[in-house]
Amino acid sequence: MTHFAFDRLRLLLHLRTRRSSLGSPQSLLLAVIIAAALVLTSTPPTASAASGAASTRTQVSLQRSAPTNWVTPVPAMEIIEAFDPPDKPWLKGHRGIDVLAVVGEPLRAPTEGTIRFAGTVAGTATVSILTESDHVLTFQPAATSLKKGEGFAAGEKIGTVGSGGHCQRSCLHIGAWPAASDQRYVDPGKFFGQEQSALLPLSRKPAKEPKGGGDSATSGAGAWGGHSNGQIPASAMCQLESAPGQMLRCDAQAAFDRLSTAFEARFGAPISVTDAYRDYATQVILKRRKGRMAATPGTSNHGWALAVDLGSGINSFGTAQHQWMRANAPKFGWIHPGWARQTGSLPEPWHWEFYGVLSVAGRAGPLRP
Repeated sequence: MTHFAFDRLRLLLHLRTRRSSLGSPQSLLLAVIIAAALVLTSTPPTASAASGAASTRTQVSLQRSAPTNWVTPVPAMEIIEAFDPPDKPWLKGHRGIDVLAVVGEPLRAPTEGTIRFAGTVAGTATVSILTESDHVLTFQPAATSLKKGEGFAAGEKIGTVGSGGHCQRSCLHIGAWPAASDQRYVDPGKFFGQEQSALLPLSRKPAKEPKGGGDSATSGAGAWGGHSNGQIPASAMCQLESAPGQMLRCDAQAAFDRLSTAFEARFGAPISVTDAYRDYATQVILKRRKGRMAATPGTSNHGWALAVDLGSGINSFGTAQHQWMRANAPKFGWIHPGWARQTGSLPEPWHWEFYGVLSVAGRAGPLRP
């Protein structure tokens, strides 16, 4: 018996001394019965509060554990329709995001996980996965040769983008929800460090771009190791620790991970890398999808494993994250090249390139461990 229930029983038994209320054995028996019922059915306020607090802690924990640095399902991911859920489950709304994609391009695994479903839903080819963080992600239209329960690693090809879907342009729809919920949809863009389209309208760009901290506008990206652009073997590169599934030349990887650690100390999460090394086949696909906005296949600095595309707010001019990068990235050997700056020939706030760590004299020098 809890102290809460015992106090109620003692209070009711005490009423037998008040003849105005309990003046007979029958009344006393009734009081005992009522008290017993309270013992069995009542929940102490402290227990209820504890239960509510536990529920709140669970929700907060779920929010804090949500990833922000997954591999994008398609390279150079561009959101063309954002997450816009309805106020009520039965109302119309956009319960996911649409990203620009072309039929036949590879579908990459955002993170480690397993195939949950592969087939058709309402006539649309669908692939659903269960991630290591216990999130369910669905991709439409998409197909896979993997079977239910088969596992995969971050960045691994798990299928291809199909035709059809609800977009006017060719696109991939991505939906997401915690597996423990009853399909309570969440914004998948946040998993990739993107909550909005990477291509902002000119009206949203600041009038003047802030100056960086003495950074260079000249990239050091180019041929190395006797490799051809987009034909670099995985054995010659290293995977980013802060963005599993993304590859760079090993010195660039080490420098970027240090940069990401510094960024996390300032903003609370590592830098989201939406794209790093691009093989030749991927460059061909991007040229089909983005036209003049993409480099000619075989010439992209991504093909040298010395360039990255970033989210985490860095992908917008004028944000605190972008300004922090302009001021601090050169200390780690990473720059925002002149052509990609706001006043450049092809403004891309998200594109950064490696050129080596600045020495005290202000010249590029070798990396130190």
